[in-house]
Amino acid sequence: MKSAILALALSLAVTVTAQEFLYDPPESYYPDQSESFKLVVVSSNGTVNGSTLSACHSGAAIETLCLSNVGSPSKPSDIPATPFNFNVSSSETTNTTNGPGLITYLLRGGNFNASSPMQFSYNPGSNVVTAELSPSATGQEVSFDQNGLLYISSYYDDTKPDVPFNGELTKLYRWYACNQYFGGYRYFSLAWVMGEGKPQNPTCVKVDVKRVAL
Repeated sequence: MKSAILALALSLAVTVTAQEFLYDPPESYYPDQSESFKLVVVSSNGTVNGSTLSACHSGAAIETLCLSNVGSPSKPSDIPATPFNFNVSSSETTNTTNGPGLITYLLRGGNFNASSPMQFSYNPGSNVVTAELSPSATGQEVSFDQNGLLYISSYYDDTKPDVPFNGELTKLYRWYACNQYFGGYRYFSLAWVMGEGKPQNPTCVKVDVKRVAL
């Protein structure tokens, strides 16, 4: 009897948690959403240049941004580009076209749809950060420049410790495509490199990421 009561309590807790989770999407904080677009990799490396990005399964409700047209152990064949959206806040100081905001992907399940913003998964043993998609209320804020290229804003430069906050916006384009192991899967996928140094993962190649209308 006690086991049955415990199982029921756990089931109710999971149900409530799932409902609370699914009903608190990023649109609650970033309500203005763009039309769908695809993300295209731009690089001097001919193997990855022109490839699109796709949401590739990497765990329960988790995807990594793998290169659609580049093979890898967990995705040996080409797959279609994933449609993404760009969500921004309603603030008058926010540029609803270029950001800052969140790149979002609509995860479709058997009985639910969940908005999944792009966010970073950090490995303390590496300076290479995996870009992933997972249902959440928030994610990594990004922006697009006048050429449609993806960047992250920074006002902090600790290479100048006397005045690390100089009040000037720096646009960072530290995107790479790397052969990454994540969640039991291995994809050639989008990554961000921390700091000004080179990625310690030797498979990484420098890329930019461009928004292109569908």
